Amino acid sequence: MTNAATRRLALAAFGLTSVAMAFPAFAQTYPQRPIRVIVPFPAGGATDIMGRIVTKAVEARLGKPLIIENKPGAGTMTGLNELVGARPDGYTIGMVTSTMVLQPLYGGSRHDYPTALQPIAQITVTPPVLVTGADTPWKTAKVLIDDAKANPRKIKYGITGFGNSSHIGPTQLARAAGIEIEPVSFDGGGTLLTALLGGHIAVSAGSTVDYKPHIEAGKLRPLLNFGPERSQDPLYKDVPTAKELGYDAEIVSWTGVAAPKGVPADIAGKLNEAFAAVMADPEVKAAIAKLGSEPVHLDAAGFGARWGSETTKLRQVVTETGILELVKSQKQ
Repeated sequence: MTNAATRRLALAAFGLTSVAMAFPAFAQTYPQRPIRVIVPFPAGGATDIMGRIVTKAVEARLGKPLIIENKPGAGTMTGLNELVGARPDGYTIGMVTSTMVLQPLYGGSRHDYPTALQPIAQITVTPPVLVTGADTPWKTAKVLIDDAKANPRKIKYGITGFGNSSHIGPTQLARAAGIEIEPVSFDGGGTLLTALLGGHIAVSAGSTVDYKPHIEAGKLRPLLNFGPERSQDPLYKDVPTAKELGYDAEIVSWTGVAAPKGVPADIAGKLNEAFAAVMADPEVKAAIAKLGSEPVHLDAAGFGARWGSETTKLRQVVTETGILELVKSQKQ
C-alpha cells in the first residue's frame, strides 16, 4: 500500500471516529437551546396550566427554557399533527391527553398518534366528575337517575364534543342505569360551563380542575366520579364512583408528555429523568393537586404501555355504547 493510500485510510478512520464521538458529545450537552412544548389546547385550560407548572420545574433542571406554544383546533389534532411532524431531536415535545388515543379510533385523524409519537412521561390523572347546578333538586346521583327514569330524554347534559370523555362517561352511565339522557354539544369548556352555571343544561361530566372553583364557590354540586376510585382531593373525597353505586361506567383523562417518534435514546433518557425528578418534587405534586387533578407519574415505558392498553379498552367501550358509530356518521 502506498503512503498516500495509507494516509487516506487514516483520515477516513479519523473522520468516522470523529462522527461517532460527536453524537454522544451532543447528547451529553443536551439541551443547547430552548425546547418547544406544543400544547394542543387553548391557553388557560387545565392541560395548559398543568403543563406550565411541570415544564417550569423541568426547565430549572435542564438549564434551558421550555417554551409553551398553544396549538388548539380540530379536537387537539392541529397540535398533535404538528408534534408528529416535528424533527425528533429533543427540541420539540408536547403535552398529550387521552384524546390522542380516541381520535384515531374515530377515523378522522391524519396519524395513529399512539404509534406516531414517542412517550416521555405521564404526569397526571383526572377522572371526569358529573356535576349539576347548586339550585337543582338532585342532591345525589341516585335522585338524578330516578328522575331520568321517570322522565326519559328530559334531562340534557353538556359535552365538549361527541366521543370524548365528557360524552363517554355519561353514555356508559345511561346504558348501565337504563336511562335516557340527551347530550348537548358545545364548542369548548368555557361555553359549556357558562350554560351549566346559567341553568341552560342540567348536568355535565368534565374535569375536576375546571369545576373545582365553582364547587368551592357553591355554584355547582358534584354527584358522581367516573374514575376507578374516589378522588384524594378533600373537595371530592365524598363523591362516590359510578362503580360504587353499582354502575359499570369508568373513564379517566390523563395528561403526559410525548415527542416525535425517533428521538435518540440518550436524549429521551434525559427528558425522562428530568420529568421523573420533577414529578417526585412535593411542591410540584402539591401544585397539581391544588388544581384538582392527581399527580401520577409513569415513565416512558409505562406511559407507552398505557397507550396500547387504553386503545384496546376504549375501542371496546365506544363500540359497545354506539359512540363509535355515532361519531363516524357525523363525519360522513
